[in-house]
Amino acid sequence: MDARLLMDSPRDRMVTAAIQGMRRNGLAGAGINQVVAASGAPKGSLYHYFPGGKNQLAQEALERFGEERRAALMKLVQGAGDAPARLRRLFASLAKSLEKEDYAFGCAVAGVALDLQADSAPLGAVCTAQLDLWTEALAPAFDPLPPARRQAWARLTITTFEGALMQARARRSREPLLEAGELLAEAVRHEISLA
Repeated sequence: MDARLLMDSPRDRMVTAAIQGMRRNGLAGAGINQVVAASGAPKGSLYHYFPGGKNQLAQEALERFGEERRAALMKLVQGAGDAPARLRRLFASLAKSLEKEDYAFGCAVAGVALDLQADSAPLGAVCTAQLDLWTEALAPAFDPLPPARRQAWARLTITTFEGALMQARARRSREPLLEAGELLAEAVRHEISLA
């Protein structure tokens, strides 16, 4: 069991285990047996803490993961530099994290979104809400562009990151993330110069 999990309540350990599982294996990573084993919690306790079962656990895990990602994006936006510098820093930071995790972990929201079936509207809504929160958090990084363009650039950044993350994991290389960050930085610098 991960040493960080020992400090948390059984409920928190289950949410953390679900996040880690979804980052590794999509929605399947939040399976009851996997979460119980990874969290060290008794199997019966999952339904005590999450009466809605796997779907409730997955929803809460996505919300926590989404909030952690949103906070990281807000910190980036408040950091020094212009939009291109912030983009380079974002993608370099993500590349460093992925490399540190030995390319094993992706984005929980993307992993779950790719696994959703047509009857999974509640989890789809949670994924959409997280993407919207990330867009709102990232949009100010594209100042001095007009608000609509900031939103568009924020969405494009998230879309590009998710694709670059998939390539980086498959290739076991940080280069797709660094290349994507550099190309986005050049493109936004060009648009800002025309504004």
